[in-house]
Amino acid sequence: MHVHSRVTTAIDEALRDEVGIPGPWYEALVEIALAGGTMQMSQFAEETTLTKSGATRFVDRLESAGLVERHPCPGDRRIYQLALTAKGRELQKKSDPHVLAVIDEEFGDHLSDEETSVILAALSRRRSTPVAT
Repeated sequence: MHVHSRVTTAIDEALRDEVGIPGPWYEALVEIALAGGTMQMSQFAEETTLTKSGATRFVDRLESAGLVERHPCPGDRRIYQLALTAKGRELQKKSDPHVLAVIDEEFGDHLSDEETSVILAALSRRRSTPVAT
């Protein structure tokens, strides 16, 4: 947890200084991008560990900044889809190198090639495991 805190703090500082957004905004943009550029609000809340009301307020801020849009789901208008805007996708891509540099500096540079391979394999397996609901 100490390493996680150190890395996420460093990412947040780098993004605020270099790109002008807080780390949690980047995390949200990446989650939506990884889902193919759109995702349901409920899935967004699960992936970012926000409550539904917290996710709504958070998305309000992203939407006000022009980074995401909300659209009713065509099959069920009670469900909303989040979509990255062109500005959101551009900002996420612009932020990627800064985030990767921090991860390398704070974490990756301290691992051997073998350790890196093991960690990447384990994280890839875990990432592909569905979230229990």
